[in-house]
Amino acid sequence: MNSRKPHPRWGFLTPLYLLGVAIHRHIYEWKIIVPFLPNQPTLALGNLHAGGTGKTPIALWILEQLQPHLPDVAYVSRGYGRKTKETRRVELHDDPDAVWDEPRLVRSVFGHCPDVHVIVARKRREAFHLLPKNCPVILDDAMQHWDLKSPVTLLICPYGEWYTEASVLPAGPLRESPAAAGRASAIVISKCPHPLDAHERLAISTKLGLRKDQPLFASQEVMGEPLARWNAPEWRGDETALVFSGIGDPRRFESFATAPERFSQGGVAAVTLRFPDHSPLDEARCDQIAKDAYQGGCNVLITTGKDLARLPQKPKAWRDLHVYILPHEADFGSDRNPFLQWLQNQWKAHGYRVPLQL
Repeated sequence: MNSRKPHPRWGFLTPLYLLGVAIHRHIYEWKIIVPFLPNQPTLALGNLHAGGTGKTPIALWILEQLQPHLPDVAYVSRGYGRKTKETRRVELHDDPDAVWDEPRLVRSVFGHCPDVHVIVARKRREAFHLLPKNCPVILDDAMQHWDLKSPVTLLICPYGEWYTEASVLPAGPLRESPAAAGRASAIVISKCPHPLDAHERLAISTKLGLRKDQPLFASQEVMGEPLARWNAPEWRGDETALVFSGIGDPRRFESFATAPERFSQGGVAAVTLRFPDHSPLDEARCDQIAKDAYQGGCNVLITTGKDLARLPQKPKAWRDLHVYILPHEADFGSDRNPFLQWLQNQWKAHGYRVPLQL
C-alpha cells in the first residue's frame, strides 16, 4: 500500500497528530487569535473524513435550492490546490491554476449568473467584504477552519463509512476524533444507496451517537449518461473508453462509468486510471492519458466535471479523442423540504430571516 495513505501501522503517530490539532484549535478557542463571526447567514459544510464524502455535490444542491428565492447567494472555498494566494472572485474565464477545480466547477454550473457569488479565500473571513450584505453564504470544507465561527454547521458522512468505526490520521481516514461530530448542527448521510426509512435512520443515529437536537438528513448520488465536451458527438454506447478520475473516492464513479449499461451498442470501458484527489492535469499527465488510451484502443475519454475543471482547454494530446463527463448530483429526495425548513429555522434562531420556498 502507498505509504502516503492512512494505514493502521501509523497508529503510533495518531496521538501526535491529535495534539497538533488540539493546539491549533485552542489558539482560536482561547482567543489568542479571535475567530471571525460573520454578520450574515452562513452554513459551514464539513466532514471528519479526509475527502471523498460528497461535499461539492451537496453544496451545489443547496445553492440550487436557495438561488431562485433570494437576491444573492454565495459559495466560499479555500480553493485547495490553486497556485495563487489572494482572495478573489471566481469567473468563468479564470485560469484553473488561479482558482482550482471545485470553485471553478461551481462557477461553471451557474455560468454568468450575477446573483451567485463564488469566492476563493485562504482565510474565509476575507471573502465577506466581497459579498452583498445579508447574502447567505455556503462555506465549503470549513468544519476545521477555526479562523471563522459559523452559527450553523452541517457534517457530511458517507453511507456505510461511519466515523464512529474509523481511526484518526495517519492510522485511518479521520481528520479529528469522532467526538468532534458534537460540534455539528446536523448530519447529512451522503451517497445513500437507497432512501432511508425511519428504522434505518434511527439505527444510524444510534450508531453515530447523535443528540436529540442533531437532526439526520439523507442524500443519494444521481449520475447520468455521458455528456459531450469540446464538440464531441452525442454519446451512442458503441465507444471504447478510457475512464479516469482524480477525486476523493472514485469507486462509484468508476462503477457507473464502466457499467455495461453505458455501452449498450457494443462499446466497452477498456482502461481505468485513478489519480489522487485534486491532481493537476499537466501536460505530462495528459500525454500519458492519451498514450494509455491509444494503447488500449480507446477513442473516447470519460471523466468527472471536477477533473475537467482543472483544464483551461482541450489538451493537444487529446485532439483525436472525444471527451465526456458523467453528470453527478446530490438528491435529498423526501428530505428536501425538512432540510430547507431546518436551515431556515436555524438561520432565524440566529437573527437572520431567509425566506425559502418549501
